[in-house]
Amino acid sequence: MKSKGSAATLGLVGGLALGVWIGSEMTSGRGGPTPEPAAVTALAPDVPAVSPQPQKPKRVTRVVRTSTPAAVEAPAPGSSPKLVMTIPVSAPELHARMKPVLARGTKLPVAADGFASAEQFATLAHAAKNTQVPFILLKHRVLSEGQSLEAAILASRPDIDARAEVLRARAAAKGDIAALTSTN
Repeated sequence: MKSKGSAATLGLVGGLALGVWIGSEMTSGRGGPTPEPAAVTALAPDVPAVSPQPQKPKRVTRVVRTSTPAAVEAPAPGSSPKLVMTIPVSAPELHARMKPVLARGTKLPVAADGFASAEQFATLAHAAKNTQVPFILLKHRVLSEGQSLEAAILASRPDIDARAEVLRARAAAKGDIAALTSTN
C-alpha cells in the first residue's frame, strides 16, 4: 500500500515538473535563436513591400452622467445628507414601468441589457416611442456604434428636432425614475 502512495506522489511531482518545463519552453519562444532584423527586412529589389493590415478602430464606450457636478449641492450644516436611491437596469419595477413604452412583445431583460443606468435605458425607450424609430436601432447606434442619442435619432429621422426629442425623452425618463424611487 505504501508503494502505491509513493508512486502516485512521484507521478504527481513528475507531471508538475514536466508542466513547468513545457510552460517555460512555450513562453520563451521555443528557445530558438531570434532572427536578425536585417535578415527580416532585406527584400529583393523586385519584390514589393507588403504593408500591414489596417487595424479596426477600438470600440468607444460612452459614459452617461445623470447629474453634473455643479448640480450636486453640499448638505446644510447640521442636516444629514440625502441618500439617492438608484434603480438597477434589471429591476422588475423598471421593466414594468417601461413595458407600455416599448413595442408589444419586447423582451425586457434583453432590451435592458448593456445600459449603464436605468435612466439611460428609460431615456432611449421614450425617445424610440416619441420618434417612431425602432428601439433596437437606437440601442445599436448608441451602445454599439457609440453615437449620441441625438445623432442616432438624426440618422433615422432627419426631419425632426432631435435635440428637443432627447430633452423630452430625458425628462420623461427622470420622471419614471423619480416615481420608482419615491415608491420604494
